[in-house]
Formats: sequence, structure tokens, C-alpha cells
Amino acid sequence: MINAAMKCLVIFSFAFICFPGDFALARQVTGIVLTEGGVPAPRAAVRMRAARIQTVTDAKGMFTLENTPAGNITVSAWKEGYLIAGTETAENSGNAVIHLHPIPFADTKDYQWVSPEPPTLMEKISIGIGRAFSFMTGNKKQRSRFENNCSNCHENTTVPEWRASAHSMSARNPLLLDMYNGTDAKGNNGIYPGYRLDFPGSAGNCATCHAPVAAMADPWNTDLNNIKGAAREGIPCDFCHKIKGTDIHGGGYPGVLSMRFNRPPPGEQLFYGPLDDVTAGPDTYSSLYTKSRFCAPCHSASFWGTPVYSEYDEWLKSPYPARGTECQDCHMAPGMKSVFIVPPGKGGVSRDPKTISTHNMPGSRDARFIASALKINVAAEKNKNGLTVDVTITNEKAGHHFPTGVPMRNLILLVAANDGGGKKLEFAGGPVVPDWGGIGSEINGDYAGLPGKGFAKILGDAAAEYPGKVNPNYRSPAPHWRQTRIVSDNRIPAGGSDSSRYLFKPKKSGCSTVKVKLIYRRAFKQWMDSKGWPLTDLELWSKEIALCE
Repeated sequence: MINAAMKCLVIFSFAFICFPGDFALARQVTGIVLTEGGVPAPRAAVRMRAARIQTVTDAKGMFTLENTPAGNITVSAWKEGYLIAGTETAENSGNAVIHLHPIPFADTKDYQWVSPEPPTLMEKISIGIGRAFSFMTGNKKQRSRFENNCSNCHENTTVPEWRASAHSMSARNPLLLDMYNGTDAKGNNGIYPGYRLDFPGSAGNCATCHAPVAAMADPWNTDLNNIKGAAREGIPCDFCHKIKGTDIHGGGYPGVLSMRFNRPPPGEQLFYGPLDDVTAGPDTYSSLYTKSRFCAPCHSASFWGTPVYSEYDEWLKSPYPARGTECQDCHMAPGMKSVFIVPPGKGGVSRDPKTISTHNMPGSRDARFIASALKINVAAEKNKNGLTVDVTITNEKAGHHFPTGVPMRNLILLVAANDGGGKKLEFAGGPVVPDWGGIGSEINGDYAGLPGKGFAKILGDAAAEYPGKVNPNYRSPAPHWRQTRIVSDNRIPAGGSDSSRYLFKPKKSGCSTVKVKLIYRRAFKQWMDSKGWPLTDLELWSKEIALCE
């Protein structure tokens, strides 16, 4: 039975075309897209906004949209080099005319970045004083960085997600600052590792990724301790949506050094993004925002010729590019509950949530997210020769090695076998957790020497020896800013697996219990201990198996 709230057209008595609510029968919308001076725009993308009904203009700039619902709809158009534009069309309104305006291609070096956050009370007072001063001095171009901030339109959608992401804290992350300054969690100085301990006279280039807004002015000399204003917000919305291109250099040009921007002149605004039908403001479409290449400047970097941040390069060598799977498909996967990016009262339109990317960008701090990438199989057997445990870990869903990112991240597999009374069975053979898993008491999380494995990219100082003697300052693991070499790298590549076998001496009779656990750490244990970081192990997976003769 056809619902009374639907209006349907019977086609040859076999099929129905139905439209919800009060929509009348489908119709055509025709029109033309023009650029400056009334010049027709061929190959312009035209669509009914927030819908899959779309087409491309012909050589004369003309278009026809088929099967659009009756009533008022917004038709949008976009062409490379132009801002998105739109017009509202009504039934029987004739041909639609859409005028495109060129993008202001003039990267303004002194552009004042817009803050995602609304101003505090004291900042509002300061803004008021500044405006009054501007009025008296006639400097009408001066404006606050909070003017038209992102929260005005996105407070209930993308801004809260961004706020909860690591990107919003990239310039203020306590772990970053401790590693940069050589301090611990209590602020004590001289606690290794520390960039400023190794290079006391240098500010480094860390800010090119961690505080890019500040680093744009001076990429090689921006001190992370002196970040102010919008730059303290890490990687803010306005920064990302001003990127018009990225370059892949293969190392030596991290962050802003490999990005190309389009910052508009005073009085104008511009935002790049992944949607070609956003007509609420000065927006334009860029396919770059759906490509892994967008992420490459901060996720493909070498230091002293040694690959350090290699997530993008690992993805390139994986099966994922051939499948068309990009970084954003996992780290910005659609999943918003809202169907609005912008509220209706501010120009927003209801959209399919599957077309809206989330902005919380989960990563190394999200145990559930990273655990979902792995598949673990355990097989245990007990016989007269002993107890055997086989473990296979498969990187099933990550488009890069596991773990990845800054080399101090690591994965530890622990395998244990106990008798019926809870006493450990004697370990008889198999791999053990390396020293970087922590030397000391198991109770304190020091697992070196225990049955299991550790997965990490381990860097060591490039100069292990001087002529005739051992380098007294040699370190391994070594922090990536030193001149290092890759000592070992047994991380699990995308689609790859690691298998290991563990043998335990038998007991004459009774039951045994096998315990297998996989944990993830954001830093090496000895570094966490020296820094006093309150980081807990992320347990990604665990299983117990009872075996009885």
C-alpha cells in the first residue's frame, strides 16, 4: 500500500517514482552558469544542494538537472578557480542563472587567523577597546581574530569534535613540551630526552607541524614555549581550510614548509573544503581534502636522512591506494549524529550524515579505535612434550604500519602460562620482550625478558663508535631529532601478519591456563618513568585459555 504522505507516478503500471511529503512530481531544472563578465562556464559542477542530483555544464555553460522535486530548491555550481555559488529556484521560475566569482588568489602574509573559539569576557572587553581605537584612528581594516569565529556556525557540530582531538592541543601537549624542553611532568629541568638538551641554541622546526600558524612566519626559529594567540590552538580550523596544495619532498621540509596557502586580503574571506555545494559563505571545493596527500606534510618527514614520520609513505606502499582508501576514510570517517554542518538559520541545509566527515580524528589515544585495526589469533596445545602457544597478529585495517607515528610508540605482546595453582610454568623457548619494554619489576609494568614480543621502530645514534673507542654518549632507543639510524623495525605493515611460538615446560598433570595480552604504549617505558608521565597502558586485546589433560 502506498502511504498517503507520498505522491507517486505510475510508469507503465510496473514501477513507482515517489517523493516524500508534499513534493509534487519530478521536474527538470535548467539554467546557465556564468563567470565574470557574463562569460559561460563550461565543465562547471552543478547539483541540487545536499543531494545526489548533479550534472556538468556543457560548452555553453548550460545545464539540466533531472528528477528534482517541485518547490523551492537551491542549485549550486562550482568550477576550478571559483567560489561556490548558488541560487534558489521555484517551480515555473524559468532558467536558473548562477554567477561564479573568482577565488582571490593572493596569499596575504599578514592574514590574521580566525580563532575556532568564542572570546572570553576579558577578551570581549579587549575587543571592544580595540574597535573603539580603530574607529578613532580610522583604521577600519583592523579586526579581532575572534571576529566571525568558527564557533558562530559550528559550535554544535565540527568545533566540539575538533576541540576533543589531538590537533587542537598540538601546540600545548604536555608530552611534546617535556620532550622539547627536557623537562618532566613536574617541571623539573634536565630530564632526558629533550630537544633543547641536545641542541640548546636552537628552536628547531617542531613548530612547523605542532604550531603551524606561528611557524609560517619563521619555520626554523619558532620556540614552542612562546606560542601565543590563535597559534596556541594547535592546528585550528582556519589553518587547514586555507591550504590549497601540498608538496611531497621526501624529507627535510616538514609541515608548513610543504604546504601552499591562499590567505585572502583584508575584507575578504575564503575556505577550501571537500564539498562542492556549500553556498553559505565564501567557500570553494578542493579534492585535496579527501586525499591522503593532504596529511603528508606532517606525516612524511625524515631527519638527517632517516625516515621518522613515515605514515604517508607506509600508506603509499600498502594495498590501500589501489583500493581508493585514503587517510580520511578512517581518521575522519562519517559518523556525526547531526545532519547539519551549519544550523539552518545560518545557511545550513540537512545532509546525509554519511557525507559529513567527523573532526575528532581518533588516533594513538583511542584504544578502541586502534584496537579495531588488529586481528589476533591464539592457539594453545598441551601434550607430554609441554605447552605450546602460537600467536598471530594481523594488521587488518590500518593503512600503515602498526604502530606508527613518532618512533617512541610501541606495541607489546605478553604470553604467560600458569598451572592449576596459579604458579607460572617455566618458559622453555620463544621470543621475549626486548629491554625497551622496561627493565625491572613486572608489577611496575617492566616486561623486558618476559615471554612475548615488542613491536617498534628503534632508532640509535648514527655514530655508535669513534675511531678506536665506543661512543660514550650512544643512545638506543634515541629520540628522532638526533642524528640516528634505524637499528630495527619489526612493526606490522598494512595487511601483514606476525606469528610467534612460545614453549613452556610441562607439569605432570592437572590443568594449565594460558594468558595472552596485547598492550599499546605512547612512549618507551624508561622515558615514561624518567618523565613521570601519568600514561597508562592501553590494553588492546586479551584472552585466557584453559587446557586440561
